[in-house]
Amino acid sequence: MDISYLLWLQGIREALPPVVEDFFVLVSEIADSKVLVVIPCLLLWCLDKRAGRLVLFSFSLGTMLNQFIKNTACVYRPWIRSSELRPVQGALAGATGYSFPSGHTQSSATLFGTLGWHYRKRWPVLGVLCWAFVLLVAFSRNFLGVHAPQDVVVALLESVLVIWISERLLAWVDKDDARNVIVLVGALVVGLLFLLYVALKPYPVHYDVAGALLVDPLEMQVDCFKSTGVFLGALVGWFLEERFVAFEVDPKALGWRRMLVRFAIGMAVMAVFHLIPNVLPVMGVDERLYELAKNSLTFVGGIFVGPLLFTKVERQMGASKEG
Repeated sequence: MDISYLLWLQGIREALPPVVEDFFVLVSEIADSKVLVVIPCLLLWCLDKRAGRLVLFSFSLGTMLNQFIKNTACVYRPWIRSSELRPVQGALAGATGYSFPSGHTQSSATLFGTLGWHYRKRWPVLGVLCWAFVLLVAFSRNFLGVHAPQDVVVALLESVLVIWISERLLAWVDKDDARNVIVLVGALVVGLLFLLYVALKPYPVHYDVAGALLVDPLEMQVDCFKSTGVFLGALVGWFLEERFVAFEVDPKALGWRRMLVRFAIGMAVMAVFHLIPNVLPVMGVDERLYELAKNSLTFVGGIFVGPLLFTKVERQMGASKEG
């Protein structure tokens, strides 16, 4: 039934002008863009710390959970299951590995969906627009022929669950400062167990007519180490910031100049920390560990080191004005 639905969409797609196809390719590319990390960082540093923290929690947890399901179910892409399907070529670069659930849908839902949920009462129009974009991304994955309908539906349900868990977990932590230690230890244990699971579990090994692997298990493990790096980096960075920085965010009090300084310092630190692990491949370190280190350090840099630096700069600026 899922293949029939995709074939129906394929017929519609091929009957429409190419600009429609290009539009949905663009929607998918936006959902998968690394630039989107700017949104939670801008919130965290300059606009709304609580919202930024919630988005980072749900996004990082959702990313790891999605990879766990992918590597457990090991479902091949729709066009592998049916030779009648012809996915859009422009979408294939972002459609590697296993199909279920949809990573594009999950990432857009845990980012934009969390924003929409958090601001649903204050700015209901923003909430509607955010979730409309999430649904557009989900549909685009079917329309382009790179995901089955169950892939996007499960990704949406998974994301709603993650948003609910993240919001309640943070509310629980806020009631007692000591609880962030429990969350950190739990995150480290879960992350380690997940890495052991994906590294040791068996994977299906099938080849196409040319003799190439349909899905390379090592590449899927690399994706899992990436997502775990994001999760652990976000949690460790959050814990360190809460304990040793605890910066405040008040857009009116900050003003646009201080916001600009915060944003520039934060992004610069993330860029530097993202590049530091580049020495590891030269040293012969396993690609999985390289991706784990790179993503962990990037988020620790953005969530802890960046705020540590810009709060010091702000104190010096304040002292110089008083002097």
